[in-house]
Amino acid sequence: MSMLLTSLPDKQMNTQTDKIIDRDELQHNYVHEVIDGLDLKDCMAMLYEYLSNDMDKLTLNELIEDVQEYYPHLLEDN
Repeated sequence: MSMLLTSLPDKQMNTQTDKIIDRDELQHNYVHEVIDGLDLKDCMAMLYEYLSNDMDKLTLNELIEDVQEYYPHLLEDN
């Protein structure tokens, strides 16, 4: 069925499949299947990317504040 869904144009797919498929449930199930298929190395890479992207949104001062609160040793001179 997924081949049928992916082959339909976006507009056509939205009108036809919205009546048949609960998107939230499909997405939820798909995410769980992807996670179940990941090994630890893949999980760590995804988590690194997520955290790095989230921290990219911080100013330098905000980043320093977070580091001071949770991992102050990272700011110490060696």
